[in-house]
Amino acid sequence: MSSGHIPGIFVGRRQEMAELRGALDDALSGQGRLVMLVGEPGIGKTRTCQELASYAGQQGVQVLWGRCYEEEGSPPYWPWVQAMRAYVQQASSEQLTSEMGPGAADIAEIVPNIRGKLPDLEMPPALESEAARFRLFDSITGFLKNAAQNQPLLLVLDDLHWADRSSLLLLEFLAREMGQYRIMLVGCYRDTELSRQHPLAETLAQLSREPVFRRQALRGLGQDELGQFIEATTGIQLSQESTGAIYAHTEGNPFFMTEVVRLLVESGELTAGHISTPQGLRIPEGVREVIGRRLNRLSEQCNQALATASIIGREFDFRLLNILSSGMSEDQLLKAVDEAVSFHLIEDVPGQMDRYQFSHALIQQTLAEEMTTSRKVRLHSRIGEALEELYGNDAEAHAAELAHHFAEAQTLAGPQKLVRYSLLAGQRALAAFAHQDAVDHFQRALEAKDEHADSSSSGQVVDAETAELLYGLGLAQTSTLPRLELQEAYHNLTRAFDYYAGVGDLSRIVAIAEIPGPVLSERSTSIGHLTARALEIAPDHSHEAGRLLSFYGNVQGMEEADYQGAQYSFERALAIAKRDGDTGLEMRTLTHAAQIELWHHHFAEAVDRSQRAIELARAADDLRTEVGARYWAALTFRTIGDLEGLKRQASTILDPAERLRDRYWLATAFSTASMVPVLEGAWDDAREFIDRGLNLMPMDPRLLIERELLEFQVGDYAQGQDYLERLQEVIRLSPAGPTTANATLALASPIAASISGEVRDPHPGEASIAAVLSSPTATPFFTLWARAGASLLAVMRGESGRAKEHYAALKSSPGLMILYVCSDRVLGLLAQTLGNLDQSAAHFDDALAFCRKAGYRPELAWSLYD
Repeated sequence: MSSGHIPGIFVGRRQEMAELRGALDDALSGQGRLVMLVGEPGIGKTRTCQELASYAGQQGVQVLWGRCYEEEGSPPYWPWVQAMRAYVQQASSEQLTSEMGPGAADIAEIVPNIRGKLPDLEMPPALESEAARFRLFDSITGFLKNAAQNQPLLLVLDDLHWADRSSLLLLEFLAREMGQYRIMLVGCYRDTELSRQHPLAETLAQLSREPVFRRQALRGLGQDELGQFIEATTGIQLSQESTGAIYAHTEGNPFFMTEVVRLLVESGELTAGHISTPQGLRIPEGVREVIGRRLNRLSEQCNQALATASIIGREFDFRLLNILSSGMSEDQLLKAVDEAVSFHLIEDVPGQMDRYQFSHALIQQTLAEEMTTSRKVRLHSRIGEALEELYGNDAEAHAAELAHHFAEAQTLAGPQKLVRYSLLAGQRALAAFAHQDAVDHFQRALEAKDEHADSSSSGQVVDAETAELLYGLGLAQTSTLPRLELQEAYHNLTRAFDYYAGVGDLSRIVAIAEIPGPVLSERSTSIGHLTARALEIAPDHSHEAGRLLSFYGNVQGMEEADYQGAQYSFERALAIAKRDGDTGLEMRTLTHAAQIELWHHHFAEAVDRSQRAIELARAADDLRTEVGARYWAALTFRTIGDLEGLKRQASTILDPAERLRDRYWLATAFSTASMVPVLEGAWDDAREFIDRGLNLMPMDPRLLIERELLEFQVGDYAQGQDYLERLQEVIRLSPAGPTTANATLALASPIAASISGEVRDPHPGEASIAAVLSSPTATPFFTLWARAGASLLAVMRGESGRAKEHYAALKSSPGLMILYVCSDRVLGLLAQTLGNLDQSAAHFDDALAFCRKAGYRPELAWSLYD
């Protein structure tokens, strides 16, 4: 075999390939599969995928590839963009219209090529960031499902350890949806790159719960397999001693093996039966030295060109390299590039003119790490300036790439361009719902400004640029930080707010003050104090004041338990909405007000306000307001025992929620739909709705308690305990106080104990009970939940003193369904514990009458039993 033409190694993979082919056959039969190939650099992950792709092609499967980019500066969703772009290029306009449907406009936001095929696409509607990202994910998933119905799909996502957070979130979303479609997705990653904090580690933990998922580790090859490879590729059968010598330097890594054998062939050292043992190849430095020896065979000009290209990144553009290679003519550079291609060190990027990539990341890394820091800094500065020139008026579209190079050149070029492009890159990432990427860009810019300020002044001054960075960072963090860390986001927003308040930028003040925290964290993680400050700045009776009052009433009613204050704010907001003819503000205010009426046990008012909001929302086709208002109406009807009213909401909430395509509200709709079968004892129907919600929001406490109680009701205590433990994990991640998570566990755990008869001491729900009952700002709604949970524990323990206290507190709330337990039954149990049997019998009679009238069959059975 001639030198320089040894093919990639692929031996010893029979078992792995058999498993992968089996997974592909499952996918072809309509059982989607997701396989993660894991191993160290060079172990053969990509080569294995190429073999699978070849087999898939023979089976009539469409194969799509995407690879994650190692350097900073790649756009969000880059591996997905590559795969979909390849599909779009070969598909007809009619095919794309059919398969993408209304989601084409959403997908075109990240795959612009679609507009070339479908030029009449409208821009997608402006939505809140979480809703817009869900809409994008849902559109992509729907497209892949439709495409797979026409032709089975194999998607290969390579180098996932370099994936951006947004790409990983999309992977998690698709994994939950692909189970019944002819789709196989293979992801490759290096386990050596992962720590517990790595974004991919979190994604793998989520994927491990999905039935479509499995992980396949690729092992190093054996010495016998190395001998087979050498014989197959060179025709030479080496002695055991010679094969062992090579194997000792490679330790079975296929890339190491391939590179060593390639070098030996090129140098003429590999002869029949034996070799001259390679010198200086040490593991783990062996690959670097193998590459170094290959590089030494290149001309000086080729080495110079590759060294410069390595600082550009894994991929590089010839035009940029030409600008940077000032010591060479264009013909000389072309010759150097051709030389590097002939030695298989770089290769053309498929489908792109004058664009190249290093054939392996380790080649680029070796070249870059051999360069002095001083030279690298200067090259990054020149690259940034050259890219500005190349991109011209389109430079802002490449802000992430420019920000990366100016960050590396900061010691020479200063922070100004780094900050400017990082700000632009962060804003573009926010617009693409790539929240973690946005966080990284904004933080890097702020750190650069702080370092520069520290060297000259106080370092704490907030100017217009810093305020924009703080605003963007805080906004991105509200979508990325765990609930217990959200104060960091609100601290950044507060600093931005202080600046805008100082300069009188009312639009930004209102925008910040309206940013809500996660819907399930009602207190301790709010910017309600900023809303109060904004109201002091906004002119009385102005439209801005109306927007603020609508939000602030919700803050007052939920966080401060100030019902009267909330009502005053809502009435003012409604007056401004009526005056200005702003139906949207009126609808939002009525929806906020309906929630507060419910949370403060004004049930008739909650029904009235939610019904008015529903009517206005349906007339305006405002899906978000309609779903929210229907949810508060459904909770109210459940609480007062109006099953027919609940059924009306449960049967109508799914359609607007599915059209809205917002993850939180769709999960909420599934939770609402599950209420009716839970109350009627139709467990299979309830489980289906709950699981559909949990697929969207696996840690939603509302859905977790429904699934936990369902499993305890049907006698599967082990499964119920698993969901109870997941609910406890939510508590650990949530802020302290009377939150949804604490109120939920305060009741869920005692109900489970009352069913199973197992009462631990201390009980898991007691801390949550205390968190709610000890808070002066707990709403009556959550206080009732915690009180009912505490009552059940007192009954099971026979604690008459506590039973007396809880009875006195609960007797003013008869005839209510507290989640899924009747308040009259709890009163009956408490009276029985106190020895008041006549009172107990009367309460049980009330419970039976309530449950019979409402049609709540499982609770009727428990009341009869007690």
